[in-house]
Amino acid sequence: MKLSLIGTGYMGFPIAVKLIEAGHELGVFNRTVQKAEPLLEKGAIVFNKFKDSVEFADTIIIMLSDIKAINALLGEMDLSIMKGKTVIQMSTIAPGESLELRERFQDFGADYFEAPVLGSIPQIETKTLIVLAGSDNQQFESNKELFSAFSNDIRHIGAVGQASSLKLALNQLIIGMTSVFSMSLGFVRERGLDTDVFMDIVRNSALYSPTFDKKLDNYLSRDFSNPNFPLKLLLKDLNLIIDAFSSEQINIEALKGMQRILKEGVEDGLGEMDYSALYNVIHKA
Repeated sequence: MKLSLIGTGYMGFPIAVKLIEAGHELGVFNRTVQKAEPLLEKGAIVFNKFKDSVEFADTIIIMLSDIKAINALLGEMDLSIMKGKTVIQMSTIAPGESLELRERFQDFGADYFEAPVLGSIPQIETKTLIVLAGSDNQQFESNKELFSAFSNDIRHIGAVGQASSLKLALNQLIIGMTSVFSMSLGFVRERGLDTDVFMDIVRNSALYSPTFDKKLDNYLSRDFSNPNFPLKLLLKDLNLIIDAFSSEQINIEALKGMQRILKEGVEDGLGEMDYSALYNVIHKA
């Protein structure tokens, strides 16, 4: 396929590599062009202008940080050049924001659907990323093969808005499990208990989640460099989650506490660190 990927950040860059490896003709655009230039040697075409990247391809994949970044980019261009193109929105945004984008693109004759993902860089590299498609059946079947470049678990969730809703529900679990595990681990360490014994009991109980072991070394060493997903973006997602959950009469008091923890982490300079750095806020050194 002839594709353009917009956004070569934490997720966009490794996805671009996988699309090239799968044999697709790929153009890329990133506002900070230096972040996209390493893809030249991988076989991508790097564009300096967003408009040029759109004109190049039949299918446009958006992988930007948030709706603000998306709208800022779209506001710079006459969207009539989108006519006849397919737009796949893969960023984590609110369901209402995705629906608004669909209407905006449809007004200019583009075919829009959403496909947020669960997982991060390691899952992209091993093709174990979970793709959540919010689309009609035809859109899903026509583009399913594209996602197989970086996923072997591609799910049609429902219409536009439903996949982005499910993504927020899943990300809330990431925040919740990371936070509560950090509290227990911090208490165990402060009391001088054996962390190996603690982990052995957890692993052999119904309490266990693989994410505990995934980030355990980070917690024990307090090394949160080389992030798979940065703390600042987790805070962005939590803000979306709080708005979405509260609109459905879900009690969000626990989420407000997590929000304060993440804000403190960002204010303490941990925003660019791996999201597991919230441990340093819960259990201070």
